[in-house]
Amino acid sequence: MSEEYQQKKTLGERLKDSYQIKVVHEETLQETRSYRVSKAKLYAMISLFILAVAGIVVSLLFFTPLRQLVPGYADVNNNQRFFQLNNQIDELEQEVNEQSTYIEGLLSMISSPSAEEKLLDAEENEGAIISLLDQMFFVPPIKGTIEAGYSLDKGHLGTDIVAPTNTPVKSILDGYVVSSDWTFENGNTISIQHEHNILSIYKHNSILLKEAGNKVKAGEAVAIIGNSGENTSGPHLHFELWFEGKAVDAEHYINF
Repeated sequence: MSEEYQQKKTLGERLKDSYQIKVVHEETLQETRSYRVSKAKLYAMISLFILAVAGIVVSLLFFTPLRQLVPGYADVNNNQRFFQLNNQIDELEQEVNEQSTYIEGLLSMISSPSAEEKLLDAEENEGAIISLLDQMFFVPPIKGTIEAGYSLDKGHLGTDIVAPTNTPVKSILDGYVVSSDWTFENGNTISIQHEHNILSIYKHNSILLKEAGNKVKAGEAVAIIGNSGENTSGPHLHFELWFEGKAVDAEHYINF
């Protein structure tokens, strides 16, 4: 009779059926806790658990790096994030190259010989380095009147050019700024490292327009002509051209 009654009960009535869950001690079999739960509550708990698990899985797939496992999502041709990361990598590579050139320039300057050694090496090797420099095109750092030229005998390793006030001083080649600072003797000085281990130095400027580490193009303004520093008698640019750690006469290669 009871089985027939159970079969005739509606779904709603069956969901209201309650069950008692008891927790007993394993050894003493003494009841420690008991829970009363209906089918409706049990189904609701199971449904909530399934929804919670599904929510966690969806969150992991779409809001964490695991989303790359979703078919089609990681298609690099349509993934904007991929292109952003690729651009960031290109920028980092460029920064690394700039820093490498900057460090090479510093090492070249640090490892340069003493003033006496420079003069001796310049006298002995000037003829050997002319061939490479003759094949290159240098942008004049400034156009003006040459006040004093390159002279090994006088220890003057650069060329002094006089030009109007506020004339911009330009980089002779593409390169990277390895130093941009003020010194007591030479005032505002900027040095640029170029390819083929060529170094250009611009002294006595009134203003420096670039900082160490900056990349510059040939003909780009890097400073403004001035009269800064102790070793100067008037507004002019003291320009030095170095190759392989040796000073050379810039007038042989640049038309000021």
